[in-house]
Amino acid sequence: MVDVDSVLLSLQERDKWRRRLDVLTRTYDEVRGQRERVRLRLRRIKRELSRLAEYSEAATDARRTLLSTRTIHAASEPVRPPR
Repeated sequence: MVDVDSVLLSLQERDKWRRRLDVLTRTYDEVRGQRERVRLRLRRIKRELSRLAEYSEAATDARRTLLSTRTIHAASEPVRPPR
């Protein structure tokens, strides 16, 4: 003879664990989705930083070139007022 109460208790326990598994599975899927979005955003930020570094380097090089090609004329003898 089967004990009805133990069968019902067993079924309730099984259902409880299935619900927990469903919640955990949904949470895991959400976390994976968030992780993927963050990974893509990080990759985009890295690309932007790389571009900014290139722009900065180009601007610095252009300024150096401009400064090195300019001729600065200075007086060889300072002009002194007569006494």
